[in-house]
Amino acid sequence: MSDPLEFVPVYLSPLTDKQHAQIGRIAVLWGQIEYFVEILMAHVSHLSWDELTAVGVTEKPIGAKVLFLKAATARIAEVELRQRVREFCESIDDTKVARNHVFHGIWGWRGDKKSHRIFPAARKTSDPSRPFKASQLAVLEKRLCKSARLGGNLAMHYWGDPDTELKYCRFFHHGDKEAIPQWFSRWSARNPVPCDALDRTSKAGQLPRLDAPFPER
Repeated sequence: MSDPLEFVPVYLSPLTDKQHAQIGRIAVLWGQIEYFVEILMAHVSHLSWDELTAVGVTEKPIGAKVLFLKAATARIAEVELRQRVREFCESIDDTKVARNHVFHGIWGWRGDKKSHRIFPAARKTSDPSRPFKASQLAVLEKRLCKSARLGGNLAMHYWGDPDTELKYCRFFHHGDKEAIPQWFSRWSARNPVPCDALDRTSKAGQLPRLDAPFPER
Protein backbone atom coordinates (compact mmCIF):
# COMPACT_ATOMS: atom_id res chain seq x y z
CA MET A 1 0.00 0.00 0.00
CA SER A 2 1.46 3.37 -0.99
CA ASP A 3 2.04 6.06 1.60
CA PRO A 4 -0.23 9.06 0.83
CA LEU A 5 2.31 11.34 2.53
CA GLU A 6 5.36 10.00 0.71
CA PHE A 7 5.79 13.13 -1.40
CA VAL A 8 4.34 15.62 1.09
CA PRO A 9 6.96 17.70 2.99
CA VAL A 10 6.44 18.05 6.74
CA TYR A 11 6.52 21.84 6.80
CA LEU A 12 4.21 24.16 4.89
CA SER A 13 5.90 26.95 2.93
CA PRO A 14 5.01 30.39 4.31
CA LEU A 15 5.52 31.94 0.86
CA THR A 16 3.09 32.81 -1.92
CA ASP A 17 3.56 31.71 -5.54
CA LYS A 18 4.79 35.23 -6.32
CA GLN A 19 7.45 34.96 -3.61
CA HIS A 20 8.46 31.49 -4.80
CA ALA A 21 8.90 33.01 -8.26
CA GLN A 22 11.09 35.74 -6.75
CA ILE A 23 13.35 33.11 -5.19
CA GLY A 24 13.52 31.33 -8.55
CA ARG A 25 14.64 34.53 -10.27
CA ILE A 26 17.20 35.13 -7.52
CA ALA A 27 18.59 31.63 -8.13
CA VAL A 28 18.92 32.32 -11.87
CA LEU A 29 20.62 35.65 -11.19
CA TRP A 30 23.02 33.98 -8.80
CA GLY A 31 23.96 31.48 -11.50
CA GLN A 32 24.82 34.39 -13.80
CA ILE A 33 26.92 36.07 -11.10
CA GLU A 34 28.88 32.89 -10.34
CA TYR A 35 29.55 32.45 -14.06
CA PHE A 36 30.96 35.97 -14.35
CA VAL A 37 33.13 35.45 -11.26
CA GLU A 38 34.65 32.36 -12.87
CA ILE A 39 35.17 34.14 -16.20
CA LEU A 40 36.89 37.06 -14.48
CA MET A 41 39.06 34.82 -12.30
CA ALA A 42 40.85 33.55 -15.39
CA HIS A 43 41.10 36.90 -17.19
CA VAL A 44 42.22 38.95 -14.20
CA SER A 45 44.72 36.40 -12.85
CA HIS A 46 46.06 35.53 -16.34
CA LEU A 47 45.71 31.86 -15.46
CA SER A 48 43.89 29.27 -17.56
CA TRP A 49 40.97 27.30 -16.13
CA ASP A 50 43.22 24.23 -15.95
CA GLU A 51 45.78 26.22 -13.97
CA LEU A 52 43.11 27.54 -11.63
CA THR A 53 41.93 23.96 -11.15
CA ALA A 54 45.48 22.83 -10.39
CA VAL A 55 45.78 25.35 -7.55
CA GLY A 56 42.39 24.29 -6.19
CA VAL A 57 40.40 27.48 -6.79
CA THR A 58 37.74 26.19 -9.17
CA GLU A 59 36.29 23.75 -6.63
CA LYS A 60 36.09 26.34 -3.86
CA PRO A 61 32.76 27.90 -2.77
CA ILE A 62 31.83 31.25 -4.22
CA GLY A 63 33.13 33.19 -1.22
CA ALA A 64 36.65 31.85 -1.73
CA LYS A 65 36.44 32.53 -5.47
CA VAL A 66 35.51 36.15 -4.80
CA LEU A 67 38.42 36.47 -2.36
CA PHE A 68 40.75 35.12 -5.06
CA LEU A 69 39.33 37.54 -7.62
CA LYS A 70 39.77 40.51 -5.27
CA ALA A 71 43.38 39.54 -4.59
CA ALA A 72 44.02 39.10 -8.32
CA THR A 73 42.91 42.68 -9.03
CA ALA A 74 46.41 43.75 -7.97
CA ARG A 75 47.47 42.50 -11.41
CA ILE A 76 45.20 44.99 -13.22
CA ALA A 77 47.25 47.95 -14.42
CA GLU A 78 44.29 50.23 -15.25
CA VAL A 79 43.04 51.93 -12.09
CA GLU A 80 39.46 52.34 -13.34
CA LEU A 81 39.16 48.71 -14.44
CA ARG A 82 40.66 47.51 -11.15
CA GLN A 83 38.05 49.53 -9.26
CA ARG A 84 35.23 48.14 -11.40
CA VAL A 85 36.24 44.55 -10.63
CA ARG A 86 36.50 45.35 -6.93
CA GLU A 87 33.07 46.99 -7.02
CA PHE A 88 31.67 43.79 -8.55
CA CYS A 89 33.25 41.75 -5.74
CA GLU A 90 31.89 44.10 -3.08
CA SER A 91 28.40 43.88 -4.55
CA ILE A 92 28.57 40.10 -4.11
CA ASP A 93 29.87 40.34 -0.54
CA ASP A 94 27.08 42.77 0.36
CA THR A 95 24.42 40.15 -0.38
CA LYS A 96 26.19 37.19 1.22
CA VAL A 97 24.20 36.99 4.47
CA ALA A 98 20.84 37.46 2.73
CA ARG A 99 21.65 34.86 0.05
CA ASN A 100 22.71 32.30 2.63
CA HIS A 101 19.46 32.68 4.53
CA VAL A 102 17.32 32.48 1.36
CA PHE A 103 19.02 29.41 -0.11
CA HIS A 104 20.38 27.58 2.93
CA GLY A 105 18.01 28.60 5.71
CA ILE A 106 14.64 27.18 6.62
CA TRP A 107 11.56 29.20 5.70
CA GLY A 108 8.88 29.60 8.33
CA TRP A 109 7.03 32.17 10.41
CA ARG A 110 8.97 34.56 12.60
CA GLY A 111 7.63 36.44 15.60
CA ASP A 112 8.65 39.96 16.63
CA LYS A 113 8.77 40.23 20.42
CA LYS A 114 8.24 44.00 20.44
CA SER A 115 5.37 44.35 17.97
CA HIS A 116 3.98 40.81 18.36
CA ARG A 117 3.84 40.61 14.55
CA ILE A 118 4.19 37.27 12.78
CA PHE A 119 5.76 37.27 9.31
CA PRO A 120 7.36 34.82 6.83
CA ALA A 121 11.14 34.64 7.11
CA ALA A 122 14.15 32.38 6.58
CA ARG A 123 17.08 31.81 8.87
CA LYS A 124 20.09 29.55 9.11
CA THR A 125 20.63 27.51 12.25
CA SER A 126 24.15 28.96 12.45
CA ASP A 127 22.83 32.55 12.39
CA PRO A 128 19.34 32.59 13.97
CA SER A 129 19.45 36.18 15.22
CA ARG A 130 19.36 37.77 11.74
CA PRO A 131 16.39 36.31 9.84
CA PHE A 132 15.65 37.30 6.26
CA LYS A 133 12.07 38.51 5.78
CA ALA A 134 10.08 37.51 2.70
CA SER A 135 9.30 41.21 2.24
CA GLN A 136 13.02 41.74 1.52
CA LEU A 137 13.07 39.46 -1.56
CA ALA A 138 12.41 42.30 -4.03
CA VAL A 139 15.32 44.34 -2.67
CA LEU A 140 17.67 41.34 -2.87
CA GLU A 141 16.62 40.64 -6.46
CA LYS A 142 17.29 44.27 -7.40
CA ARG A 143 20.75 44.19 -5.81
CA LEU A 144 21.61 40.97 -7.63
CA CYS A 145 20.40 42.48 -10.92
CA LYS A 146 22.95 45.26 -10.43
CA SER A 147 25.67 42.76 -9.54
CA ALA A 148 24.91 40.65 -12.61
CA ARG A 149 25.09 43.76 -14.82
CA LEU A 150 28.46 44.75 -13.31
CA GLY A 151 29.83 41.26 -13.95
CA GLY A 152 28.38 41.07 -17.45
CA ASN A 153 29.87 44.42 -18.48
CA LEU A 154 33.29 43.32 -17.18
CA ALA A 155 33.07 40.03 -19.06
CA MET A 156 32.23 41.95 -22.25
CA HIS A 157 35.31 44.10 -21.68
CA TYR A 158 37.61 41.09 -21.43
CA TRP A 159 35.92 39.42 -24.39
CA GLY A 160 36.87 42.41 -26.52
CA ASP A 161 33.53 44.26 -26.54
CA PRO A 162 34.20 47.05 -24.02
CA ASP A 163 31.83 49.51 -25.70
CA THR A 164 28.94 47.08 -26.08
CA GLU A 165 25.90 48.19 -24.09
CA LEU A 166 23.50 45.33 -24.61
CA LYS A 167 20.17 45.72 -22.87
CA TYR A 168 19.93 41.94 -22.61
CA CYS A 169 20.89 38.87 -24.59
CA ARG A 170 20.66 35.09 -24.30
CA PHE A 171 23.20 32.72 -22.81
CA PHE A 172 23.70 29.59 -24.93
CA HIS A 173 25.15 26.37 -23.58
CA HIS A 174 27.80 25.02 -25.91
CA GLY A 175 31.45 23.97 -25.63
CA ASP A 176 33.67 27.02 -25.25
CA LYS A 177 36.29 25.49 -27.52
CA GLU A 178 33.81 24.23 -30.11
CA ALA A 179 32.39 26.12 -33.06
CA ILE A 180 28.67 26.87 -32.68
CA PRO A 181 26.81 24.34 -34.88
CA GLN A 182 25.02 25.76 -37.91
CA TRP A 183 21.69 24.34 -36.81
CA PHE A 184 22.12 26.18 -33.49
CA SER A 185 22.85 29.45 -35.28
CA ARG A 186 19.84 28.95 -37.57
CA TRP A 187 17.58 28.41 -34.56
CA SER A 188 18.89 31.62 -33.02
CA ALA A 189 18.22 33.56 -36.23
CA ARG A 190 14.67 32.14 -36.45
CA ASN A 191 13.94 33.05 -32.84
CA PRO A 192 15.22 36.55 -32.06
CA VAL A 193 14.49 38.29 -28.79
CA PRO A 194 11.88 40.97 -29.59
CA CYS A 195 10.81 43.22 -26.76
CA ASP A 196 7.23 41.98 -27.03
CA ALA A 197 8.41 38.46 -26.14
CA LEU A 198 9.13 39.56 -22.58
CA ASP A 199 6.83 39.14 -19.63
CA ARG A 200 5.19 42.55 -19.38
CA THR A 201 5.14 42.38 -15.60
CA SER A 202 8.94 42.47 -15.44
CA LYS A 203 10.58 45.82 -14.76
CA ALA A 204 13.94 47.34 -13.87
CA GLY A 205 15.35 45.59 -10.82
CA GLN A 206 13.84 42.25 -11.84
CA LEU A 207 15.31 39.47 -13.94
CA PRO A 208 14.08 39.90 -17.57
CA ARG A 209 12.03 36.87 -18.55
CA LEU A 210 9.94 35.53 -21.40
CA ASP A 211 6.17 35.62 -21.58
CA ALA A 212 6.27 32.21 -23.31
CA PRO A 213 9.10 29.75 -24.07
CA PHE A 214 10.85 29.69 -27.44
CA PRO A 215 10.13 26.68 -29.69
CA GLU A 216 12.67 23.87 -29.40
CA ARG A 217 13.15 23.71 -33.19
